[in-house]
Amino acid sequence: MAGIPVLLPSPEQHLELWRGQLRLLLDRGQRTLAALTDAAGEGRLAPATRARLNALGQAVKAQVDDVARILGPALGGAAAAASAGLPRGVVEYIGYLYRDWGWPAAGYRENDPALAELAQLLDGAELGRTLVFGAGACGLAQQLHVRHQASETVAIDVDPYLLVIAERVLRGGSVPFTEASLKWIDAAEVSRQWLLQSASAPLARQAFRCVFADGLAPPFADESFDSLVTPWFIDQAVRDLPAFLGLLRRLLRPGGRWLHQGPLVYPEQTPFERRYAREELFELAGAAGLTVGGWTRSSHRYLVSPLTGNGKIESVLSFVATRR
Repeated sequence: MAGIPVLLPSPEQHLELWRGQLRLLLDRGQRTLAALTDAAGEGRLAPATRARLNALGQAVKAQVDDVARILGPALGGAAAAASAGLPRGVVEYIGYLYRDWGWPAAGYRENDPALAELAQLLDGAELGRTLVFGAGACGLAQQLHVRHQASETVAIDVDPYLLVIAERVLRGGSVPFTEASLKWIDAAEVSRQWLLQSASAPLARQAFRCVFADGLAPPFADESFDSLVTPWFIDQAVRDLPAFLGLLRRLLRPGGRWLHQGPLVYPEQTPFERRYAREELFELAGAAGLTVGGWTRSSHRYLVSPLTGNGKIESVLSFVATRR
């Protein structure tokens, strides 16, 4: 799909699900636009309020159109009937696309502190053949590949709304993409169109591969990789951490390294006994045959949009562990 292998069980079912989600996104976009247009037509509104409602309606339409322009051809069009639930990438994580490929043009480079901490942990070591779990928009994965001489990087995710657009940018494309915001102080902060593009040279597919695959069951042979990277992954995606650490050890070649970075912020449904702290995580890694070396903890800005100034501050743990 769009040049990206789909290495998931029942790939046609996943494609059909994604087509259904695209239909749902289009339908909801149309309903939201209609509701805002109707509200703006209310005769007693102040002109500034009417203008804001119209601008927000156009911003929502532009954002949905931008997604559909890229995803529609890649998926073979939207399904005739919508599936249940909007896709994760549009609802929660579309900001990664702006952060990785759009906001740097405005001087906002959120990935730079993260890359600096990982570089300190690597201490000049080359990555070799590398697997990145939950790569999303791929900005961090791309910079790790370029800066640390990876011989090959495989970036896996299950979200087409991020990976398909990232694939286009990684190969040298430029993608106009609208950021629509529901958090504003000034009316001018309702939306802005960014040009998603990479400041680095295009990467060939044989050097940097985007792959649709399940990070909890990656379809790769034992001892396939010199380096594994789990950025903002293990707390949100992993339900059985000891088993996952065993999986990491299996994928690594002897002496290979695991680079982790992210907060330990677990979903509400995670039992309290499985919301591991740093010390427990390191003990579990040791029991799995992974020796933790250097580590850091620091506060990072998280998706703080230059459009509105809204976002978060997260306490982020970074470390490197080596397979014994």
